[in-house]
Amino acid sequence: MTDSHDRASFEHVDWSEFDAGRPTLTTQRAVLLVGGLLLAALYLYNIYVAHVYLVATWEFNYTDWLFLLGLLVVVAYGLVPVLQDRSVGRRLVASLWSRPLYKFGAIVLTGFVAVGFLGPLILGPPDLHFVHAFHPPVGFTADSSFTVQCVGDTIPGEGINRFCRGSLLHPLGTNHRGHSMTYLVVLGARVALYIAVFTAAFIVPLATAVGVVAGLHGGLVDNLLTAYVDVQMAIPAILLYFVGYFYFNGSLLLLLGTFCLFSWAGVARLVRSEVIQHREDGHVLVARSLGASRSYVAKRHILPNITNTLVPALFHLVALLVLVEAGVAFLGFSDVSLHSWGGTIAEGLGPEGTAKAHEVWWISTVPAAALLLTLTSFKLVGDGLRDALDPRGGE
Repeated sequence: MTDSHDRASFEHVDWSEFDAGRPTLTTQRAVLLVGGLLLAALYLYNIYVAHVYLVATWEFNYTDWLFLLGLLVVVAYGLVPVLQDRSVGRRLVASLWSRPLYKFGAIVLTGFVAVGFLGPLILGPPDLHFVHAFHPPVGFTADSSFTVQCVGDTIPGEGINRFCRGSLLHPLGTNHRGHSMTYLVVLGARVALYIAVFTAAFIVPLATAVGVVAGLHGGLVDNLLTAYVDVQMAIPAILLYFVGYFYFNGSLLLLLGTFCLFSWAGVARLVRSEVIQHREDGHVLVARSLGASRSYVAKRHILPNITNTLVPALFHLVALLVLVEAGVAFLGFSDVSLHSWGGTIAEGLGPEGTAKAHEVWWISTVPAAALLLTLTSFKLVGDGLRDALDPRGGE
C-alpha cells in the first residue's frame, strides 16, 4: 500500500458530524439508561416481590446481576455503535472473512457466544445419573465394568470382558457422576462468557480511562497514576484471589472482582504509551490550540486512533483471564458447582472409582478441546480486528 493511500484513509473526517454537534442524550446513553432502569426494576422485583429466574428454577445471584449490567454496557457501547455505522461492521466482518484463520476464529467465537447464552436456556442445569457414569462418546467404547447401566450397545470382549458403546443420549460421554459432557461443556462456556463480558464491560474501560488520563495530563497526574500501575503490576491478582479464597471460599464473583480491580495495569500502560505517541499529532495540537478540552480531544482524536491497539488487547486479556480461571478451577480453588472447564479437566485426570485417566479420556479431553478452541478463537479474532482497524491497512 502506498503512502498516499495511507494518508487518504487516515485523514478522512466527517465534518458534518462536527457541525451538527453532539446531543446530550446519545443512542448509547439512551440504551444504557433504559436498560439500567429495566435492570433496577427487575432487581427490586426480585428483592421485594418474587424471585426472578434465569433458567427454570435457577435463581439470579449477584454474579448474574453484574453479568447483565456488564452485558448492557457491552451492548450500549459495543454493539449499538456498530449498528449505527453499518459500514464499519461490514468492513470488520469482511476483513475477518478474508483470511481462513480469522474466519475460523470468528466462526468458533460466534459458536462459543451462542452456546454460552443459549445452551443453559435449552439444557438447564445437569442432572445426576450415577447409573450412567463413564459412558464413552458416540463412536467409541469403554469397559462396561465402569458403568452400572450401559445405555448404548454392549459388545462382548475376551472372556468375561464387556464394552459399552457410546449412545446418542450422551453424544460426548459422561463423567463419574453421570453428568453429560455436553452439559458440562455448555456450562463451562457460560463461565467463560461471564469472564469475557466482565472484561469488556469493566476491566478494559477502567484501564483505558487511567491510560488516557495519565497520557493526556502528564506531569504529576501521570507520575501518580504510573506509580500506582507499577505497584499493581508487582502484585499478581492471582495471589490476592488465593488470599480471598482462604477467607471467603472460592466463587466466580470473587475471581471476577479480584481481577477487575487488579489485572488492568498492563492494558493501562499500553494505552498510556499510545496516547503519548498521539497527543503530539498535528490534528490533536490544532484541536487543543483552538481550545478543545482534554475530554473532547480524548473522545474525538485519541480514542479512535488507539482502537487498533485497544481491541486486540481486550481479546488477549479475555483469553488470558479465561485461562487463569480454568487454571484456578483445575487446582480446586473455585466453586465446584460452576462446572468450569478447568474443574472438569481435573476430574478426568483423577477420576473416582476404579477407572484410570486414559480409560475415561473424554472427561478431560472434551473440555480441554473446548478451552483450546475458545482461547485460539479469541486470539485470532483479536488479531483480525487489529488488522481491520489499522488505518494503514494492517501492513
